[in-house]
Amino acid sequence: MPTFGIQGLDVSGHQPSVDWQQQWNMGARFAYVKATEGNYYTNPSYGSQYQGSRNVGMIRGAYHFAIPNWSSGVDQARYFVQNGGGWSPDGYTMPPVLDFEFNPYEGRTINGFYFGNTCYGMSPSQLQSWVRDFGNTVRSMTGRFPVIYTNTGWWNQCLGNPSGFGDYPLWIAAYPNSPTNNAGPVPTGSWGTYSMWQYSSTGPFAGDSNVWNGDYQSLQRFANNRDGVGSTLVKGTSSSTIYLVSGTNKYAIPDWTTYLLYSAVSPIYDVSQTYLDSLANGNSVGRFARNADGAIYFLDSGKKHHVPSCGIMSDFGGGNCSGWVPLAANQMDLFPIGDSLANATVSPAGRLFYVSAGTKREFFDLQSLASAGLPTATAGLTDAAVGAYALSTAAPILRPDVIVVDRISRQPYIFTAGRLVAVPESINRDNRWANALAVAALEPRSIDRMEQGQAFTGFATNETASVGYVVGSHEKFPMNDSSQWPGTVTFSTKLLSTIATGPSIGNPAFAKTPSSPVVFRIDKKALREVPDLSTLTQLGLGSVPYIYSLAPLTLDSMNKSPALLPLGKLVVGETSPVVFLVDGADRLLQLEDFRIASSLGISGYTRVPQSSLSPYTSSGTVEPVVRCGSVTYLGYGGSLWKLPATTTTAHLIYRALEPSTCSALPATVGTLNSTVFVKALDSPTVYLMADGKKRPVTSWTRLVELNGGGSSPVIAEYGRTTLDPVATGTPA
Repeated sequence: MPTFGIQGLDVSGHQPSVDWQQQWNMGARFAYVKATEGNYYTNPSYGSQYQGSRNVGMIRGAYHFAIPNWSSGVDQARYFVQNGGGWSPDGYTMPPVLDFEFNPYEGRTINGFYFGNTCYGMSPSQLQSWVRDFGNTVRSMTGRFPVIYTNTGWWNQCLGNPSGFGDYPLWIAAYPNSPTNNAGPVPTGSWGTYSMWQYSSTGPFAGDSNVWNGDYQSLQRFANNRDGVGSTLVKGTSSSTIYLVSGTNKYAIPDWTTYLLYSAVSPIYDVSQTYLDSLANGNSVGRFARNADGAIYFLDSGKKHHVPSCGIMSDFGGGNCSGWVPLAANQMDLFPIGDSLANATVSPAGRLFYVSAGTKREFFDLQSLASAGLPTATAGLTDAAVGAYALSTAAPILRPDVIVVDRISRQPYIFTAGRLVAVPESINRDNRWANALAVAALEPRSIDRMEQGQAFTGFATNETASVGYVVGSHEKFPMNDSSQWPGTVTFSTKLLSTIATGPSIGNPAFAKTPSSPVVFRIDKKALREVPDLSTLTQLGLGSVPYIYSLAPLTLDSMNKSPALLPLGKLVVGETSPVVFLVDGADRLLQLEDFRIASSLGISGYTRVPQSSLSPYTSSGTVEPVVRCGSVTYLGYGGSLWKLPATTTTAHLIYRALEPSTCSALPATVGTLNSTVFVKALDSPTVYLMADGKKRPVTSWTRLVELNGGGSSPVIAEYGRTTLDPVATGTPA
């Protein structure tokens, strides 16, 4: 007798009278009774043997001797169950047994039926199919797969040591020649160990002698539980560790989360520490469980995910199909089927991770995986399952030209040209072209693993830096001179191609945002508000200039200068008495006397903050004669008069004005063809300008004479700062 386990026996019609009390007293605690053979024989002693073993307290069950070439597995299974081979979870009924072994009628013909060779004249595949038909039928009728009774040599010879029968508990027959606890090899294609061992046909018990490979509690669970010889949750008396026990192996459950994955498999049974210590240590329990048919599953949130390859299992930390724990088929059936396990995982919260080599990387979407040459099959796994894997030091998997949002800070980025480019949260609202870009959120740790470039403020170059653009709300505008604009970021060629191209943009330029009526003049990287439509039209030389549509971010990123002042108007600062005429967008002309402005038809002035004058350059003074382009005008009597291009006119001192200022001046009232004389505002001396000199007119008579006899000469009045420096010539 082996020195371990629980002793038992099996009997048939060859032992019609068994002293069951004697067998109990000898130590037998379980018994199997032959019920049927083929579908032509029932054991006449079955009833007395089955009940007699039970009467003395034994756990008992029935077995069927298979003759596979006599009839189908389905037929013999039905015959068996209908004639004693049933099962119920009453705690004292062993699961049914299929006795599948050497042909006892090898080479014989009985009643005209030839029984065939030791393998019943059937091929390995035929025998395998027969066993599956028998087992599936028994299970459908009783709720349990049958135990397979066989011996290793015959099973390997006749069935080819197949896989796929691990759901069937193994009862191995092996008769050693001397005392030993070693049953010898088992058929390794389907089993790693046995549940029962028939070690003798000659005693000590009646019939054949057997041992259960475990303690009495596990024998009771084997009889009572639908999982047959599947795994059981147990706890010893001297430790709080819960184990998953299968056969002679125990698998430690490392934490409560893992226990919850397997809690439906069985209740937790208290076992003796001696029994627990006798079991071999297997893998620490993880998420990988192997079904009896050899299929491996990843358990997560009550579902099982089939593992399609050892490579994927290795990626998820399960080794090369080695880091699993065993479950019986009906235990595995407790878990509804989920997606096949795949490297790409999707959590209920929408987090996307690609698990490989025991680490994880976030990925943007399936297109990103395809772009990286990675498989795009996905598995829906919980955050708890994927959270066990460390985040890889590698960057997340992104395709180019997408918007990435930091899941915590909500900061968005465009991933383009190999870098993350920070953009404002309003990127989609303010930039229509961005609406076409895919958007996804990533963890801050993933974003930290990516190279980040300069933040985007509306200025970009292509990948070769050969062309720069001001990127507007829905168009990009090629820069005529990129040195006049703030720094740029690099956009990929593909991204730039998705943005429509508008007209080139130079300096100065006019721009506004789509949501605001305020127009700004941009020049030399500075931004100045245009105060009104009149000024805008004057700057456009009579018509509204082209206004570029830019995002608020772009305008906000530029240096702000005080707003433009109305053109052709007089202004004075709050802290200085100097009065200026606004000449264009950049220049102020100092006014020496209000009478000069009045002669031009300009009256009144506006007091402005001193800072409003700071962007302007003070250059020159206001003169009563102005030139706009090639045309000269005289301010006389509060009106503008056009002067003909005569020799006399050419000698007058004039102030050339910006074209925009000219458009702001009062309209001319006509052409003045008479000679124009000059004088200082506070002096009676009248001069005729000639050859760059002022020639005094000595008398009224001479003035009338020089004016062609007219007694109303036209005299332009200058300030002394203009007229005094001019050299005085001979009298006119």
